[in-house]
Amino acid sequence: MTYKIGYVGLGNMGTFIFLNLARHAAANKWPEPCAWNIDQSRYDEIRAECHNLVLCGQLEEVVKRSNVVFTCLLNDPVAEEVYEKLFAAVGEGKVVFVDQSSLKPKTSMKLEAAAHKVGASYLGCPVFGRPDAAKSAQLVQLMGGEPAAKHFVKPLFVPAVAKRVVDAGDEVGKGSALKLLGNSMILGVVEMLAETYALADVIGFDPDVYQGFIRDFFPLYPYLSYGDNISKGEFNGVGGFRLEAGLKDARNALTLGADFGHPVNLPTIALATKHLERAEELCGNDVDWSALAVALREDAGLNPFRKVTSFE
Repeated sequence: MTYKIGYVGLGNMGTFIFLNLARHAAANKWPEPCAWNIDQSRYDEIRAECHNLVLCGQLEEVVKRSNVVFTCLLNDPVAEEVYEKLFAAVGEGKVVFVDQSSLKPKTSMKLEAAAHKVGASYLGCPVFGRPDAAKSAQLVQLMGGEPAAKHFVKPLFVPAVAKRVVDAGDEVGKGSALKLLGNSMILGVVEMLAETYALADVIGFDPDVYQGFIRDFFPLYPYLSYGDNISKGEFNGVGGFRLEAGLKDARNALTLGADFGHPVNLPTIALATKHLERAEELCGNDVDWSALAVALREDAGLNPFRKVTSFE
């Protein structure tokens, strides 16, 4: 099977995923993959990483050159705007759209219906993992949507993109729902870490000792990575999960039940959302979402920032 791969959205995650797909295509002697990004200032930098690719000046060109188009977009309004243009460019050839954005399930369902109107397929395929996992093709790839389209694209995921694939079912919204459920779990961990670190700081407990305890008793990625961030007061958003994206997913999670007709109270996520909003006020949104810890320190009567930063 020959894949003609397109990619839209070359941000922190999309760039690494696209480069890995381009290398995979070269190894299999498929046509050069193509990509488009609204900010094209990084095109030369991307070309220097891999020569087996085409970077497009116009969004519509990606659709015309491809039979499978990946997207990784900021939020629901951006996704709807971009996909309106993508669907308008669909011609006679069959195209499968693989949306790796983290969206509301109802947005995914709306986009699937729009895709079918132009004879295309749309899958909700968000990923779990930070930019370092995208670079090393160690993401966890989710899939939701029609079986035939999933069968067509699944061989592209491992080993080019992910270490494993989780099929969330044949309803396209379930892929997006699983992403929100998983991120809610992780956000709950970040909230609890921030709360207990604030408590430890108030009583004068050594953060290095506390993080050592966490490493020994909770040796899982969210505890280790986000605990390290909070213990040091360092919240670099470049290699992490940006607060802007985390806040968007938290708000989407709070309405997830209502979107399916069954509102559910999520007190931990609601509290964490409030702390993310305060962290955004204090730090801006270009930081890792573990920066919500500054709101907990502030509530405890401490300097929000463990060390002197540019935010003060």
